[in-house]
Amino acid sequence: MKKILLAVIALGFAGTVSAASYQAQGCGLGSTIWTDGSSLVHQVLGATTNGTSGNNTFGMTSGTSNCELDGAGGQAQVIFIEANKVALSNDIARGEGDTLASLTKMYGCTNLDAVGSVLQQNYGKIFAEGTTSAQVDAKITALIDNSKACI
Repeated sequence: MKKILLAVIALGFAGTVSAASYQAQGCGLGSTIWTDGSSLVHQVLGATTNGTSGNNTFGMTSGTSNCELDGAGGQAQVIFIEANKVALSNDIARGEGDTLASLTKMYGCTNLDAVGSVLQQNYGKIFAEGTTSAQVDAKITALIDNSKACI
Protein backbone atom coordinates (compact mmCIF):
# COMPACT_ATOMS: atom_id res chain seq x y z
CA MET A 1 0.00 0.00 0.00
CA LYS A 2 2.86 2.37 0.81
CA LYS A 3 4.44 1.71 -2.59
CA ILE A 4 1.19 2.55 -4.36
CA LEU A 5 0.77 5.75 -2.35
CA LEU A 6 4.37 6.75 -3.06
CA ALA A 7 3.89 6.07 -6.78
CA VAL A 8 0.72 8.20 -6.87
CA ILE A 9 2.49 11.08 -5.12
CA ALA A 10 5.47 10.81 -7.48
CA LEU A 11 3.22 10.79 -10.54
CA GLY A 12 1.27 13.74 -9.18
CA PHE A 13 4.48 15.72 -8.73
CA ALA A 14 5.71 14.77 -12.19
CA GLY A 15 2.37 15.84 -13.64
CA THR A 16 2.62 19.17 -11.85
CA VAL A 17 6.09 19.80 -13.23
CA SER A 18 5.20 18.89 -16.82
CA ALA A 19 1.84 20.71 -16.72
CA ALA A 20 3.25 23.91 -15.26
CA SER A 21 4.02 25.43 -18.66
CA TYR A 22 0.75 24.31 -20.26
CA GLN A 23 -2.09 26.30 -18.78
CA ALA A 24 -5.07 25.13 -20.85
CA GLN A 25 -6.98 21.89 -21.14
CA GLY A 26 -7.79 22.49 -24.78
CA CYS A 27 -11.10 23.36 -26.32
CA GLY A 28 -14.27 21.37 -25.85
CA LEU A 29 -16.92 20.83 -23.21
CA GLY A 30 -14.29 20.49 -20.49
CA SER A 31 -12.97 23.99 -21.13
CA THR A 32 -16.44 25.45 -20.67
CA ILE A 33 -17.14 23.55 -17.43
CA TRP A 34 -13.68 23.72 -15.83
CA THR A 35 -12.68 27.30 -16.56
CA ASP A 36 -9.64 27.71 -14.27
CA GLY A 37 -6.90 26.63 -16.69
CA SER A 38 -4.16 27.49 -14.19
CA SER A 39 -5.26 24.78 -11.76
CA LEU A 40 -3.78 21.34 -12.42
CA VAL A 41 -6.95 19.71 -11.10
CA HIS A 42 -9.10 21.75 -13.50
CA GLN A 43 -6.75 20.98 -16.39
CA VAL A 44 -7.02 17.26 -15.71
CA LEU A 45 -10.79 17.40 -15.21
CA GLY A 46 -11.20 19.52 -18.35
CA ALA A 47 -9.02 17.27 -20.48
CA THR A 48 -10.79 14.18 -19.13
CA THR A 49 -14.20 15.70 -19.85
CA ASN A 50 -13.07 16.64 -23.37
CA GLY A 51 -11.74 13.15 -23.99
CA THR A 52 -14.68 11.20 -22.59
CA SER A 53 -17.46 13.37 -24.00
CA GLY A 54 -16.16 13.02 -27.56
CA ASN A 55 -17.05 16.58 -28.47
CA ASN A 56 -13.63 17.96 -29.39
CA THR A 57 -14.04 17.13 -33.07
CA PHE A 58 -17.43 18.82 -33.18
CA GLY A 59 -16.06 21.87 -31.39
CA MET A 60 -13.08 22.12 -33.71
CA THR A 61 -15.13 21.85 -36.88
CA SER A 62 -17.98 24.09 -35.73
CA GLY A 63 -16.00 26.70 -33.80
CA THR A 64 -17.96 26.10 -30.58
CA SER A 65 -16.94 25.12 -27.02
CA ASN A 66 -14.03 27.58 -26.92
CA CYS A 67 -12.63 26.19 -30.18
CA GLU A 68 -11.70 28.57 -32.95
CA LEU A 69 -12.41 27.72 -36.57
CA ASP A 70 -9.13 29.23 -37.62
CA GLY A 71 -6.78 28.01 -34.93
CA ALA A 72 -3.95 27.51 -37.42
CA GLY A 73 -3.10 31.19 -37.72
CA GLY A 74 -5.04 31.83 -40.93
CA GLN A 75 -4.17 28.48 -42.42
CA ALA A 76 -7.21 26.33 -41.51
CA GLN A 77 -8.65 26.42 -45.02
CA VAL A 78 -5.25 25.69 -46.61
CA ILE A 79 -4.76 22.69 -44.32
CA PHE A 80 -8.29 21.48 -45.09
CA ILE A 81 -7.74 21.89 -48.85
CA GLU A 82 -4.43 20.02 -48.71
CA ALA A 83 -5.95 17.14 -46.75
CA ASN A 84 -9.03 16.89 -48.99
CA LYS A 85 -7.76 18.07 -52.37
CA VAL A 86 -9.09 15.20 -54.50
CA ALA A 87 -12.52 15.09 -52.84
CA LEU A 88 -12.78 18.89 -52.93
CA SER A 89 -11.80 18.95 -56.60
CA ASN A 90 -14.53 16.42 -57.37
CA ASP A 91 -17.11 18.34 -55.32
CA ILE A 92 -16.29 21.66 -56.99
CA ALA A 93 -16.51 20.00 -60.40
CA ARG A 94 -20.06 18.88 -59.47
CA GLY A 95 -20.90 22.11 -57.62
CA GLU A 96 -21.98 20.18 -54.51
CA GLY A 97 -20.84 17.65 -51.95
CA ASP A 98 -19.83 17.20 -48.33
CA THR A 99 -16.27 18.42 -48.71
CA LEU A 100 -17.42 21.56 -50.50
CA ALA A 101 -20.10 22.10 -47.84
CA SER A 102 -17.49 21.85 -45.07
CA LEU A 103 -15.15 24.28 -46.79
CA THR A 104 -18.02 26.67 -47.47
CA LYS A 105 -18.76 26.76 -43.73
CA MET A 106 -15.09 27.36 -42.97
CA TYR A 107 -15.27 30.50 -45.12
CA GLY A 108 -18.30 31.59 -43.10
CA CYS A 109 -20.78 31.15 -45.95
CA THR A 110 -24.30 29.79 -45.58
CA ASN A 111 -25.46 29.64 -49.22
CA LEU A 112 -23.88 26.40 -50.42
CA ASP A 113 -25.73 26.49 -53.74
CA ALA A 114 -24.41 29.95 -54.68
CA VAL A 115 -20.85 29.16 -53.61
CA GLY A 116 -20.95 25.78 -55.34
CA SER A 117 -22.19 27.37 -58.56
CA VAL A 118 -19.50 30.08 -58.59
CA LEU A 119 -16.71 27.61 -57.84
CA GLN A 120 -18.02 25.10 -60.40
CA GLN A 121 -18.02 27.79 -63.11
CA ASN A 122 -14.40 28.64 -62.25
CA TYR A 123 -13.10 25.10 -61.75
CA GLY A 124 -10.34 25.48 -64.36
CA LYS A 125 -9.01 28.65 -62.71
CA ILE A 126 -9.07 27.13 -59.23
CA PHE A 127 -7.36 23.86 -60.05
CA ALA A 128 -4.92 24.87 -62.78
CA GLU A 129 -1.99 22.46 -63.14
CA GLY A 130 0.62 22.85 -60.41
CA THR A 131 -1.61 24.96 -58.17
CA THR A 132 -0.74 24.69 -54.47
CA SER A 133 -3.32 24.46 -51.70
CA ALA A 134 -2.51 28.03 -50.66
CA GLN A 135 -3.16 29.21 -54.22
CA VAL A 136 -6.45 27.26 -54.32
CA ASP A 137 -7.44 28.98 -51.07
CA ALA A 138 -6.55 32.42 -52.45
CA LYS A 139 -8.49 31.79 -55.66
CA ILE A 140 -11.56 30.51 -53.80
CA THR A 141 -11.43 33.47 -51.41
CA ALA A 142 -11.24 35.94 -54.29
CA LEU A 143 -14.08 34.25 -56.18
CA ILE A 144 -16.33 34.19 -53.14
CA ASP A 145 -15.57 37.83 -52.32
CA ASN A 146 -15.98 39.09 -55.90
CA SER A 147 -19.18 37.18 -56.61
CA LYS A 148 -20.91 38.04 -53.34
CA ALA A 149 -21.93 34.34 -53.16
CA CYS A 150 -21.09 34.19 -49.48
CA ILE A 151 -23.97 35.46 -47.39
